[in-house]
Amino acid sequence: MRRGELAELAGGITLVPTAGWDLVTGALVGQARSPVGSTASTELVDGSVDFVVQVAPFAGTPSALLARVKEISAELDHARGSGAATRIYAVRTRQGAVGVGQDFVGVSRQGSVVAFVFRLRGQPTAEGVEIVAAGPKGPISRSRADIVAMIRSIRTTS
Repeated sequence: MRRGELAELAGGITLVPTAGWDLVTGALVGQARSPVGSTASTELVDGSVDFVVQVAPFAGTPSALLARVKEISAELDHARGSGAATRIYAVRTRQGAVGVGQDFVGVSRQGSVVAFVFRLRGQPTAEGVEIVAAGPKGPISRSRADIVAMIRSIRTTS
């Protein structure tokens, strides 16, 4: 990614990727995104660190979305026999949207899961935004500032 480019997470929701990260899936603002049902996915990578954003209609709160994500992840962790998580904490974008996050540590990867729910003007349902940033311990630690900056850059256009 180059400085100043915007990733379009979903209609009306954007993120500023950190320069140097690669866009694996998703679209930049101004590029056509082919519609695939009611969900959208964006993945950015920097070496062995993944930053994955899933957006889908969601009628609950950020805490309810995080609980749902954790429930799905717990089922996967149980199957793999790994995973420990920290307390839930508040996360805020520069635009002032408040979400929730939780860090996790696994055998070979660690990272964070963050959830927001955006109510876009003129849309009948809210959009749930789930972010998972993960990688090996050293690389994820070195990428922490980039990850925080990208999460804080999420904004709605309405």
